[in-house]
Amino acid sequence: MLGIINHLNDLFESHQHHNEAEIDSVIKELSDYAIYHFQTEKKYFDLYGYEKADEHLKIHDQYRQKIDEWRTRYDADKDPKIFFEISEFLQNWWTWHINNTDRAYVPFLKTKGL
Repeated sequence: MLGIINHLNDLFESHQHHNEAEIDSVIKELSDYAIYHFQTEKKYFDLYGYEKADEHLKIHDQYRQKIDEWRTRYDADKDPKIFFEISEFLQNWWTWHINNTDRAYVPFLKTKGL
């Protein structure tokens, strides 16, 4: 996720944040990240019976819905302003998700040897 956020910052600094191919690429990166990262977490939740898995997975669903919303909107109007919406959302989501949601399961998984 940090790589995607850094990519967004690089695009802004290089004035490529309005580039259609770059925005498409970022949305695809977000989707690919969600598939890989969220499947990995779910695998461990299922394997070890994490009791707050449903709550955590609902947050993943909200993230996926946001990506789908961006994809639909950007495909329809190609408005480069979506770049700023994505950037702001990711910075806020990353901070909140890592510091709250993901930290909640760390002690549980440590008891399982991970």
